[in-house]
Amino acid sequence: MRTFVARAACAFAVLLVLVHGAVAQSYPSRPITLIVPFAPGGPADFLGRLIGLKLGEEFGQQIIVDNRSGANTIVGAQAVAKARPDGYTLLLAIDGTLVMNPFLYASLPYDPFKDFVPVSLVAAVPSALTANIKVPVNSLKELIDAEKAKPGTFQIGVSTPTSQVAIGLLNQLAGTNMVMVPYRGGTTQITGILAGDIPLGHESVNVALPLYRDKKLKILALTGQKRLALAPEIPIIAETFPGFDLGIWQSVVAPAGTPKEIVDKLHAGLKKVLSMADVRERISAAGIEPQASDSPEAFAAFIKAQAETRSQVIKAVGMKIE
Repeated sequence: MRTFVARAACAFAVLLVLVHGAVAQSYPSRPITLIVPFAPGGPADFLGRLIGLKLGEEFGQQIIVDNRSGANTIVGAQAVAKARPDGYTLLLAIDGTLVMNPFLYASLPYDPFKDFVPVSLVAAVPSALTANIKVPVNSLKELIDAEKAKPGTFQIGVSTPTSQVAIGLLNQLAGTNMVMVPYRGGTTQITGILAGDIPLGHESVNVALPLYRDKKLKILALTGQKRLALAPEIPIIAETFPGFDLGIWQSVVAPAGTPKEIVDKLHAGLKKVLSMADVRERISAAGIEPQASDSPEAFAAFIKAQAETRSQVIKAVGMKIE
């Protein structure tokens, strides 16, 4: 009897492997929905539509971008967490979705560590430490020295949880206490800086760079691990504080339980798309850095490391969202 059961179990395991292999070979056989948890028009929407178009051409199936904005990406994330794990519903997740929301909210309608399977990073969106054009500092070092000489000199506008965490970490590393002033959105924040209502700000580089080039504001430093190809003269914060990298990143995840063969096929497709010269050129022109993970497992390790860093800063800063 035991021999029979063992053989049956072995046969069932072989059958599962064959079924999964067949599913992966035929995948995708119909359109895929990519949920973007933001309204149309922003960097995430731009990325989702460009990557979706190219990945759809690669797979021979349409990638439908579904904008589900709301509640700091929670609305879109919840929809994908509850979707069937068959590879036909994906999420364009940002850092906040996966490694900040679980530490900012007392409860979430999804668990980023259990409800999704990582596929790949797709891009890094550097953030800029900006200053009003009349502020008498021109570098991160000058800013830190001035703040230390007279604590409380500088207020800095923040409009996202990522910005709050980044400035919180910068304060910790620099030994400063720059006061964060919350804004409801990046538009009102940048307007305040240009008008001189607030001396400093922290915003995405695609917003700050055109104003910097028009000499309407200063960029003191950028997040990221390397200088931006579009503006190589601007230093990165990591040059002063090695390892500092709290910019926004974009990624693709699938519902937990999605077969590994499908996840691997999605990863391979994304990696190929992100290596295309025209795709890289269009993404880079928007001030965004195309970035594919070496493997789904490498992306999973990246998520774990980012979660550890950000949870520590969020706790130290005392951030909470009700």
